[in-house]
Amino acid sequence: MKATAFHHDYPYRLRILHPEGAALRFERRGAFLHVDPTEPPEVGDTVILTASTPYRARGTVEALAAGRRLTVVAAPVVLDWLAGFGPIDARPAPVTLDGVAIDALSYTPPRTARPLGHFLRASVIGARPGPSLRRIAESTRFVTSDPQVYELRLEDGARLVHLDHALHRDADPAWIDQAIARFGGAEWLLVGVPWGDADAVVAQAPRFAARRVLVTELQKDERREAGLPTELVTPVRDRLLAAGVEAHVFATQASYRFE
Repeated sequence: MKATAFHHDYPYRLRILHPEGAALRFERRGAFLHVDPTEPPEVGDTVILTASTPYRARGTVEALAAGRRLTVVAAPVVLDWLAGFGPIDARPAPVTLDGVAIDALSYTPPRTARPLGHFLRASVIGARPGPSLRRIAESTRFVTSDPQVYELRLEDGARLVHLDHALHRDADPAWIDQAIARFGGAEWLLVGVPWGDADAVVAQAPRFAARRVLVTELQKDERREAGLPTELVTPVRDRLLAAGVEAHVFATQASYRFE
């Protein structure tokens, strides 16, 4: 039995919320889309996973283990792995869901974004200890898969690109050229700043020629939870503004509304 997506009579063209961690929620008329949710999604929710690291996937894993059927967009190997936890409506990209066309492209993550071995159990059990999470940590290992960037094309043709941490010092120039060819000229470009890679983001983000760039905090909470230092994304926004790019800081607990 397939999950039924929740539909909303929403007054805005698009509202993007950034609750915590790397989690994002795209609210629109129709089904909401949850990206890397930290809290377990509800039955019938649609989830997009950029990566299978413990911090990005734990909310989805917990929901599936509790028997909540979800529609999940992720890399095929991640979808196969998630199916071992509970009921899932697996949708690898490219796919169209509730009028939103979703495309994806895998990328090689920066070294600082690779999961830390000692962080696995802490990330799953530490935040919300309970029998289901203990069982997950004891009986499974998180699958290894390259993360993905995503493009969402709304019904009116407007495009949103979530670049995650794809722009870093070791990124393959050929990959960046390919990503620009596929995803350039979007209305909204969300880009994270990998630890120590601000220069790469400032150099490459303008090449995507997006109408506006949202410099998004995606790793601050994860690094703090792992006991690692963090850095501000505001200087990156300022440097993009100085280069003539319309750029905004997208911090946790913030939202942007587009009418």
